[in-house]
Amino acid sequence: MMRRRPCMMPMNTMPANTMVYPTKCNEVNTCSESVVNHIHPSHTTCVNHHLVKNVHYYPHTTSNQYTVDQINVNGGPVPPMFNQMGMNQGNFPR
Repeated sequence: MMRRRPCMMPMNTMPANTMVYPTKCNEVNTCSESVVNHIHPSHTTCVNHHLVKNVHYYPHTTSNQYTVDQINVNGGPVPPMFNQMGMNQGNFPR
């Protein structure tokens, strides 16, 4: 039986107000009957076992890390060294 391809309009030629829905698929079932012979053979396998013992070791090392944090603080209009030298707001060098 030959299958026919669905006829579809290219998307770029469709008007803006066109809605395209998914293809509705129908299925037709037929039934038939046949006879199937079932044969059940048997077999014995002798299995020889061998154990492999895996020994695990866990060497461990240690390392150090150092971090440095930094902040900025607003100290005001006059640095402290000028106040220690006797220079305040009134006699600040210009």
